[in-house]
Amino acid sequence: MQLIAFDGIDPNSKFLDGHFPGNPIVPGAVFLGFAEQGLRDIGYEIKCVQRMKFLRQLSPDQPFEITLEIEETLAKLAWISGTDTLANARVELRPTDG
Repeated sequence: MQLIAFDGIDPNSKFLDGHFPGNPIVPGAVFLGFAEQGLRDIGYEIKCVQRMKFLRQLSPDQPFEITLEIEETLAKLAWISGTDTLANARVELRPTDG
């Protein structure tokens, strides 16, 4: 299931500072932040990351989506741009309160 989709990220965003001047890429922590945002929208949050693998870089102007497969309290996440998988992760989830 598609969790959330983005047309790209503002290249002037503060979280891109230092990643890398003249050739900005989106930091891995931001990948997780976007996933957390989408998960909260459906009533979950990340309890812990069991594993995460980065396969390709994401530039700020590049559209991408995050997909999700949930099995009880475990989830598989994938960050995808076009036909390329940028990263994937296996995470433990917990329901959010309220």
